[in-house]
Amino acid sequence: MATSSSSSGFGSIADAGLDDELFADLESDLESVDLSYGALLGRGLDMNALLADFFACTGVDGIRTVTQAVAHVPLEISPYEAIEGVGALEDLKSCANAVQAEIACAHEAAVTTDRTRRGVMEKNPQQGIGADVAMARHEPPRSGTRELNYSRMLCQSLPFTKAGLTFGVINDAEARIIYRVLKDLDEDARAELNARLFMETHTCFGLGGKKLESMLRQWALAYQNPTEADLEAKAAKDRYVNVYPIDTHRMKIVGVVPTEIGAAIAQVLARAIASAQAAGDTRNAAQIAADTVLEGLTGIKDFTNIPVALELVMTDRTLMQGHPEPAFLQGYGVISAKKARELFAGNPDNPLATWVRRLYTAPGTGDLIAMDRKARLFTGGLKRFITTRDQFCRTPYCTGKVQHLDHVVQAALGGETCAENGGARCAWCNATKESPDWSEIPVPGDRHSIRITTSSGHSYTSSAPRMPGTEDYAVHPTEPPSPPRTPPRRRQ
Repeated sequence: MATSSSSSGFGSIADAGLDDELFADLESDLESVDLSYGALLGRGLDMNALLADFFACTGVDGIRTVTQAVAHVPLEISPYEAIEGVGALEDLKSCANAVQAEIACAHEAAVTTDRTRRGVMEKNPQQGIGADVAMARHEPPRSGTRELNYSRMLCQSLPFTKAGLTFGVINDAEARIIYRVLKDLDEDARAELNARLFMETHTCFGLGGKKLESMLRQWALAYQNPTEADLEAKAAKDRYVNVYPIDTHRMKIVGVVPTEIGAAIAQVLARAIASAQAAGDTRNAAQIAADTVLEGLTGIKDFTNIPVALELVMTDRTLMQGHPEPAFLQGYGVISAKKARELFAGNPDNPLATWVRRLYTAPGTGDLIAMDRKARLFTGGLKRFITTRDQFCRTPYCTGKVQHLDHVVQAALGGETCAENGGARCAWCNATKESPDWSEIPVPGDRHSIRITTSSGHSYTSSAPRMPGTEDYAVHPTEPPSPPRTPPRRRQ
């Protein structure tokens, strides 16, 4: 066989002709060879070795190729094979979760090492890494830190759990239960229980999540038994109350408080119910309790007449023509056209000291473009405008509440303080955008849009939600309601 020397130079005309000739011969030989899967197996092909070599050569593109190939698994199979297929795909998901954790850890280590070398973010070199990982998983950025903590412990401190996940002995939900119970133990106790768990797999798995967690906690208590004082401190620390919508007409108040506070609340409500019913109140016990809580929190006795400032976004046709197009109420979300008109009109029998800030949308696109001139007289008009326009944190996949308003392009970099360069964020995402190599800019779009480029170089576009006035409705406007006999008073 002829070899080219360094003096002849690779890519010469002679070499090119020789390469074409060899390629033509090889192509001719391959056409006569049976390369079907069965024929290759008959020749002793090791599929595991082939796939390993395939991934080594193709990397991430190879993962995507195999992902698409899985979509072509035949579905016309026997019932037994169908269930086997479901199980095999579950094993595939488990293995993918284990590899995903390894890749996340490797990414964190690489970025942290690079930042340390450059002297960037020396106090917190991990900042923004979790957000990058979470967004790649199509999850809220704030969950990235939790995901990295799980991945790190899985790879470094729970080798048996990671192996079980890799080989499909457990699934992702079971692995996370193991992590959640063992993460607060010291290293020695964690290692011993992790090993014990997989030495007794015949009794540990197949129980269901709650039973597995209960068994693990029983084991863990033998190594680290918290005292009653610790539990009391934790109960006080973990107290919370949250309010969120459950449908178009109701919101739910949920919370957790220490036992003594909960008992006190229960006693107050019991007395209020007994007193109201003794006086002949026609409300049931649950309604009396709800109204008592409302009055205690707001000082308002009549829940049908709440004096509040309404940030109401609605079209003129909804207000004036009785059109059924929904409206948007700041702090809640989409409401029916009928409810919007009722809020606008108030209660004619007991008029509200209410004012309504009118906001305008661009026809077709639904971009919030202007605010009532009168609203500019109030302090924080721009803040209210951006909060109403964005509704939620603007970071992709994040559904957090609006906690901060900040410049898209930082003021330190010359960003203007205006609606176009403003964006609503939760506190976590607002801090994350200051990570090294993270950048954001407003970009043209039907609605206010931001292009976000993360530290890893991946880009996402975030557009403000559609507002009323965007959609076409194949309905006929109804007659507008009659005006109230007593016009409501509105604060100017």
